[in-house]
Amino acid sequence: MAASSDPSSEFGLPEGYFAQSTFVADDFVEEISRADLDFSRKHATFEPKPFVRTFERALDKLLSAHGELGATIAQLERAADTSASDHRKKMARLKQTFGTVGSSFERLETQISEVSSNTIRIGEQLDTVAKEKERAEAIKELVEFYAELNEGNTRHLDALLEGGAEGMLKVAHTLRRLNTIVMDNEYSAPTDAAAKRQIEIYSENFEKSMLSTFVTAYRDGDVHSMGVAARALDAFNGGVSVVKAYINQHPFFLSSMVDQAHDSIAEASYQAMGGVSDIASRPPPPDRWLVQLYSDTRSVMFKDWAIISKVFPRPIDLMQQLLKRVFEQTIQAYLETLLSRAESQSKLAFLRVLATAHQETRRLVEDLQKFDAETITPAVMVLETARRSGNNPQGLLDMPGDAQTASAQFSRSRSKKNLARADNPGDPAAIDDDDELDDEDAARERLGEARSGVSSAVAIAALIGRSEGDNAGVGLLHGFLNRCCDDLFESYTAGGNYMSTEQAHLKDACRQILVPFARARTERQGTSRGKALLGMLSSVTGGAGSGGTPAGADGGGGGGDGGGASGSEPAEFEGSISTQTMSMMLQVHAEAIARAIELESDVAAPESVSALTALFITTLGDNYVFPALEDVLESLQDLRQEPDVRTFDVVRAANIVVRLLQVHFQQTIVPFVGNGNYIYRDIVAEKNQLMSRVELNLNLIMNKFVGACKQWIGGLLGKQRKGDFRPAEDDFTAFEAGTQPCRQCTEFLRRVEQGCRQNLGPENQERVLAEVGSALHAMLMEHLRKFVVSVAGGLVLAKDVSRYREAIGAFGIAALSDKFAVLQDISNIFLVQPAALKSLLDEGPLSRLDRATLQAFVQMREDSRSSGLAKQFGA
Repeated sequence: MAASSDPSSEFGLPEGYFAQSTFVADDFVEEISRADLDFSRKHATFEPKPFVRTFERALDKLLSAHGELGATIAQLERAADTSASDHRKKMARLKQTFGTVGSSFERLETQISEVSSNTIRIGEQLDTVAKEKERAEAIKELVEFYAELNEGNTRHLDALLEGGAEGMLKVAHTLRRLNTIVMDNEYSAPTDAAAKRQIEIYSENFEKSMLSTFVTAYRDGDVHSMGVAARALDAFNGGVSVVKAYINQHPFFLSSMVDQAHDSIAEASYQAMGGVSDIASRPPPPDRWLVQLYSDTRSVMFKDWAIISKVFPRPIDLMQQLLKRVFEQTIQAYLETLLSRAESQSKLAFLRVLATAHQETRRLVEDLQKFDAETITPAVMVLETARRSGNNPQGLLDMPGDAQTASAQFSRSRSKKNLARADNPGDPAAIDDDDELDDEDAARERLGEARSGVSSAVAIAALIGRSEGDNAGVGLLHGFLNRCCDDLFESYTAGGNYMSTEQAHLKDACRQILVPFARARTERQGTSRGKALLGMLSSVTGGAGSGGTPAGADGGGGGGDGGGASGSEPAEFEGSISTQTMSMMLQVHAEAIARAIELESDVAAPESVSALTALFITTLGDNYVFPALEDVLESLQDLRQEPDVRTFDVVRAANIVVRLLQVHFQQTIVPFVGNGNYIYRDIVAEKNQLMSRVELNLNLIMNKFVGACKQWIGGLLGKQRKGDFRPAEDDFTAFEAGTQPCRQCTEFLRRVEQGCRQNLGPENQERVLAEVGSALHAMLMEHLRKFVVSVAGGLVLAKDVSRYREAIGAFGIAALSDKFAVLQDISNIFLVQPAALKSLLDEGPLSRLDRATLQAFVQMREDSRSSGLAKQFGA
């Protein structure tokens, strides 16, 4: 069946030929004519008729198949049109049906909505009726109570009081409403006076009874009875009286260390802080009594929260009142006494005590804030959630992870070390119970709005609802504790009080450090300008100093040929620049900056640091560095004296001071003023200006020193005698030691070289030594042409030149060594025989020199005329 239905067999083609995915006409023609092609190849002849007959048959079959295919397509199209028409009719009927069903559902939904609205209105009316009924019953009950009290009958209220906690709460609410009625009807009829008086008497007795119950339970540690009394009083008057009773009866205010006489405590504590007024000593640790007070405060707050969270309906309000009492009364009183005694001692004592007290207070506040975020705030949220849901809030707090457990854990984590107790804590004294919470109306407003029933915990819950945002990790008491800390120190820091004191202290401290320098400088004012440097450096050799700046602290000066400082550090002495003095000034400034960062706000701290730094830079330059450098410049004005090579010590000390200032600036100042802002730019400009002025002065000093060296060397050479190079033949001393001006010059050159090596950098060493050596070479070239040299004097001259060359060779400068090597060859002019002189001048290194220069040296030979050298080289 499959083969007969396949049209491929009709054409003699393979089975499934027309089922292929592609159809190629050439392949089709080749397939149907394959038999004819094979026959033609076999007989090697081509007969077209078989091919024509084959193609005709194939064409007829193709035309027949084409007609059948067209008929089939037409039939299928008619069938498809019929099916599409039927489908469209069915879809129209379905659309109509769905429209009808949708309309039915809409009508049903409308009817349901109407029924729901009616039901809601009925529910609202029923709720209104129920509330009105409850209100009517409450009014009826209040009227009954009012009438009974008007008649002096309190049996109903007494029966409620005997009904336990619920009865007490109902009595509290009833008395509160009755008092409200009495207050609203102040000008009522005289017949109501008895009821009013009876309500006041009963309310007063009720409040006293609840307070008595609370105080007794508090002393006995009965948390349940405390909670019952506290909730009853909270419902009666907003909890004002019970909060006042709790705080006034707290052991922290009755028997703790802080109830001693503050004056005696502060005096003993202040005396224990030795060296608090000494700028050379390190800042003392925080006041030990203050540390103990803060430790007691932490312990009390951590432990009391477990009781407060279970007893009081609004524990967060009580914690605020308790903390406010501690900060405003206990801590503030002690701080005022302590700071007053420190201020009477000195500015530094006051600033140090103020900074350490602020630091310790911030630590206390941070601990309390952490406890608030981890324990208090979550507990308040649980309490508020329970209150909103109608559950027992106290029951929800009584769980294994309650406030008591959390507070104990936090207390253990915070108490890493035990603080030493006071040796003489003294006797506890009573505290005036009326100091705080006397204004009952104000306290009532803080603790809650009784009339509207709005609880502060509702606002708290709204705040905590944003805990996933900016307030994440911040407790309810965070801002309150910050304000308490700020209020303690506001009188000392507000209005620029602190900064003015800090700046005055910085000036005084720098002036005190510079007293030895100023005194030594004043003593030199009476000396001649030429002796100024000698007076300044007189203490270097002995290594002794006085005052606050010991001499030779970093390396003393050496005497004899060595000159200058012999250690790795520049010599230090009063009256000149000293790294030790600079270190003390930097220590004072760094301590001032640390206090400014501690006491100033984050916004004001950069400007305060900038102001202190500007003052320090001005004081450092105007009162210390520049006067010292001016003294050195003045000392170099007197060219009659030998330039003291210990000037290099001053130069090196000034360089170290500049480097110390730069390091101090990067490590101490930049982290607190930031980069790129106007404060940073201003302070950098002042610092760079100081450094530029110091560099300019140092360059001027070195130029002056080099000029003085040239002048001094010229003066030494000017002492050369005419007979120095014409010695007697038996004068062996001259042959061995050379001339005195040479010895003096080479010794001076060695001192200069040692001073440069010990105090200057490689580049500055080369620059100074190159200038001195070049000047000496030029002077010697002129100097040696002034003296007649005998044959024996040639040996003396060669010895002098050799000593000069040896001294210059120690400089380590190749160009100078080459110059003095040539000078050594020039000295040979006075040693060789007349016959060998021409060869010396024409063949050796001297051949590169100017002929006139060589002629001048030749003419200074003693035998230049007798041997005909003058005539020979003169021609």
